[in-house]
Amino acid sequence: MLKWMAAGIASAAVSRRPAASAQSGLVPITPEPPGNDAWLLHGRAIHTVYIYKDAATNSERTAIYSRDQSFRILGEVRAPFSTHNDLWYETEEGYVHSAWVLPVHVYPPQPFIDTLGDFGLWGEIATIYTEGRTAPGLTAPGKYRFYGGTVFHVTEAVRNETGAGWYRVADDYPPRQSTNHQWVSAQDVRRIPRAEMAPIHPFVGDKRIEVDLDAQSLTCYEATEVVFTTLVASGLGGGLATPKGDHAVLLKQASRHMSNVPYAEMEEEDRPAPGNIFDLPGVPWNTFFDLAGTAIHGAYWHNDFGIRRSHGCLNVAIDAAKWIYRWTHPIGGYEDDFIRSNARVGTPVIIR
Repeated sequence: MLKWMAAGIASAAVSRRPAASAQSGLVPITPEPPGNDAWLLHGRAIHTVYIYKDAATNSERTAIYSRDQSFRILGEVRAPFSTHNDLWYETEEGYVHSAWVLPVHVYPPQPFIDTLGDFGLWGEIATIYTEGRTAPGLTAPGKYRFYGGTVFHVTEAVRNETGAGWYRVADDYPPRQSTNHQWVSAQDVRRIPRAEMAPIHPFVGDKRIEVDLDAQSLTCYEATEVVFTTLVASGLGGGLATPKGDHAVLLKQASRHMSNVPYAEMEEEDRPAPGNIFDLPGVPWNTFFDLAGTAIHGAYWHNDFGIRRSHGCLNVAIDAAKWIYRWTHPIGGYEDDFIRSNARVGTPVIIR
């Protein structure tokens, strides 16, 4: 769960929708360039995982993959494993349980877009992982590892001395900084087209989300019709419990750096215990529903839903988080880092 600060939301370090042109009254829109969408589905080992001859842990082990190694996913099967998660993936070497395997859409190297316009673009990491660096070049020190499926606001495009294309991406943690950014190789970033961020059923007014913490499920309704449902991983409990009650969507962000790593200006009472520290750049498709910063968002650090395991937020699969982000009110535009609302406008989120 992210504990945001008002100053962080208001920070100029993260650009917002640029001011409209005084002459045209419109925000300049960069034309959509052609892309290469011929992706293949791979699995990234989040931790060490074993491949089995059959979808059973008492079957013969055929391979082992260490953290961040990857393999092709050929299909899905259901077979006993845990009481909440019976999903296995079929691979070229056998079967692997899904809990610690992140499905990733791996694209061919992406074209470099050197004309970004005033806002820039939204980019998705299009490979298993890439490195966020302090300068545009492979020899620059790495700052973070960016994983496939994470989302970033690209604000600048340059070619370095070798002619390779690099993007500067915004980073909003720690807050109140003026130089928060990293550089990533452009070939590893897929431009997210506007159509993929367009609102879903924007003119339907009677929307709501219901979350059943006992069942670890989330269901989206339009009046009495169920239009979407998915498993969640809610808060662990105690001080990390997901707050029950009647909430509403207050803020949406396509990308958020969720971290509680102490920084110089952090108040002493806000500093976490060493064992509770997390640091997650590029968390995708965030739908916040209370002032403490609790959100529905995609998770790339596990793939095990249907059980409590978060710091309070509702973790869902990345594709599910994206659908919820697009479907909920308030509605925003492509050139919005923040889409703000209040309880009168935001889609109700009812947690029981």
